[in-house]
Amino acid sequence: MFGLEHCVFADQFPRWFGHIIGNCPALDARQYMIDNMFVEEVHDPTIGTGHYESMVDFAVALGHDRDFVLGYQGAVYTKMALAYWDRAARAWPWLEAFAAVAGLEAARGPMVAALGNVASLKRSVWEPLGLYDQALEHWSAGEAADLPEGGHGDMTLKILARHADSDEKQTRVLALLQETMQIRWLHFDNIGRDALKASGVDF
Repeated sequence: MFGLEHCVFADQFPRWFGHIIGNCPALDARQYMIDNMFVEEVHDPTIGTGHYESMVDFAVALGHDRDFVLGYQGAVYTKMALAYWDRAARAWPWLEAFAAVAGLEAARGPMVAALGNVASLKRSVWEPLGLYDQALEHWSAGEAADLPEGGHGDMTLKILARHADSDEKQTRVLALLQETMQIRWLHFDNIGRDALKASGVDF
């Protein structure tokens, strides 16, 4: 379940930055988002494919047919979560949209990790499955991009801190970071319930 739903998410994520860039007057934020999109979609020096393609490889290694994965549109709860981020990227002021979308990466960075637990989506989580190396490249790439000091996780917070330059903006950004994390965790919770159900676990 997770592999399929995360493929849909990975396909959409760079597009949201594309929408935000068109409304963003801040050069440093645009540079960050363009670089992020380039790594996601064009060339990641740490792996041989783009992030979406590497996620598809992961789902296929878990037993899904590649054509099915490529055509899969997501469960209802995935579509609802993606609709939130898509609307944010298209319709909100750039700083608010950036908080909602880029905040998803900020939650994995070392600044947040220093304050408590973060989502553990590292390669090591999946290695016990015994999949071939290429199937795990997506998680290697995510670690290299998001987790180091100064990576995508930290840069998101630095950009937000730089441009949320009033009490009103700071309050709004913090509220949106909380909201986007709640939506992401609700999304994960629904995936988990479906995975348990598919495994025959009663809950």
